[in-house]
Amino acid sequence: MTVDDNVKKIILGKLREWEGETITVAKLGELREIITKKTGKHKFVPYTNIRKWVREAKKDYVAAAKAEKGAGPEKGGRAPASEPHHIPAIPKHAGPMVVAMQPNSDSMKKSMISPFSDRVYFQNLTYELSAMRRGLERISKQLDDLEEQLKELGGK
Repeated sequence: MTVDDNVKKIILGKLREWEGETITVAKLGELREIITKKTGKHKFVPYTNIRKWVREAKKDYVAAAKAEKGAGPEKGGRAPASEPHHIPAIPKHAGPMVVAMQPNSDSMKKSMISPFSDRVYFQNLTYELSAMRRGLERISKQLDDLEEQLKELGGK
């Protein structure tokens, strides 16, 4: 569903007004009322359609803003960084957790499982084993019943 130019202008005006704020259901209702008053249509348009219109208008707005600023490098890629990314040095008195949290440290390369995930993993294994045990007990009981029935039929 494409957006009319009039509706898109209304939405863009509200987006500029609500810059940096999240768009709630109340704002969508307000937007629907404004669109209905100014255009005379779309009185009962669902919020999902309004959200789609907002996304489309926002996409056009961002594209226009990028075009005004300029595309940056010739090939349209990212502009070169003015400063290289610098990771601060780790103090010698830092504990093992601080060292482990650094992105370039050797300890991060090893796969680490937290004690909580270990506990959850073992708990899941325990549940699986107990389910298997219940299944085996059920099968064992059925086998016992079948043996009794065979004995009864064989004895007659």
